[in-house]
Amino acid sequence: MPANISLLFQSKKIEERQVIIMCSNIGSIYVGLPIHPAVMFMNSNKSEDNIHKIIQENRQKCSVAGITLMHKCIVNKGPDRDIDRDAVNMLISILITGQYDTVVVENMTDITADKADLKEFMRDAANIGVGFFELSTMQYHMYKESKPLPDNVTPVWDGGIGC
Repeated sequence: MPANISLLFQSKKIEERQVIIMCSNIGSIYVGLPIHPAVMFMNSNKSEDNIHKIIQENRQKCSVAGITLMHKCIVNKGPDRDIDRDAVNMLISILITGQYDTVVVENMTDITADKADLKEFMRDAANIGVGFFELSTMQYHMYKESKPLPDNVTPVWDGGIGC
């Protein structure tokens, strides 16, 4: 087990699934510019040692993007890729504390495969200042609601780039 990851395991058996939380008491880090403190949410059936390796690799990827992957990770374990509601509820309870402004995922579908549910989850997260960093694309996602124009306003096309 890597020395720089201190773990406290809370496990909860749910219909053949197990949810693990890895914890530490590390706060935000500032090096010139604010670095986003992040919690990781992942789907994995890998061993504890392999999960530690993945977290270390992901910590490096995140640091390149100005995101500090802290020592808290929620792992949704199960026989298939179905997302466990209790794992998502744990993520929500962690986000409500205000300690994190970013959720790191391998793919956005790790949270939910349903587009309407993902949109609602991202909107709720944005309301408390939380965005998402997707490792597979190395992109940061923040829900922004666009308000429809009033009926009496016609959008003006600016020609676009290169026109």
